[in-house]
Amino acid sequence: MNSNFQIVPAIIPKDFTNLERQVKQVEGLVEWVQLDIVDGIFAPARTWDEPELLNELTGRIKLEAHLMVSEPEFVVDDWLRVVDRIVIHYESTKHLAEIWEKFAEQPKRFGLALLLETPLGVLDDWRGRLAHIQLMSIAKIGAHGQKLDERVLPRLRAVREKFPDATIAVDGGINLRNAPALLAAGANQLVVGSAIWRSENVAAAIKNFQNLTPTT
Repeated sequence: MNSNFQIVPAIIPKDFTNLERQVKQVEGLVEWVQLDIVDGIFAPARTWDEPELLNELTGRIKLEAHLMVSEPEFVVDDWLRVVDRIVIHYESTKHLAEIWEKFAEQPKRFGLALLLETPLGVLDDWRGRLAHIQLMSIAKIGAHGQKLDERVLPRLRAVREKFPDATIAVDGGINLRNAPALLAAGANQLVVGSAIWRSENVAAAIKNFQNLTPTT
């Protein structure tokens, strides 16, 4: 059970103006924001993807780029210059080891994401190296508003057992009803999209999540 956790609003940016507006809405309320960057190949519905524009953002909020892109090795350097952490999908590249070398001296800036269907055994070779793991909890990634798939719960417990000191994030379909079970299963970061952005009051929605108590 985990009583120390973070709520991370997830933004699917249509354009830079939209991204900037949403970041400003949550600044001062959370430490991190996740930018969902989609190439239309690894996942559908291509998003904004001009990392250099992030240099124009002001403020102290930390940015995490969740790269739902095929062959992220070709763009990771561009994002690494402008965000605080990059989350890369295990399934998106055959060159994960080479990508990891870019983060070897700063491992907390690297996160590894797994699709719901990916066997957890792929993590075995990463023990002792991963500081951040993101488990997808929906079958179709790249869009907000889907229902959480409860198959993520036993996966989450298993990953927490293998990586007791890691930040373990869950992403997809999270709301106030299912979040306590995710926290109880070992998550210490909840990536939340629709439940924040489709609420009547963004600040109140975030506070409600932050005040949750883990339950079994």
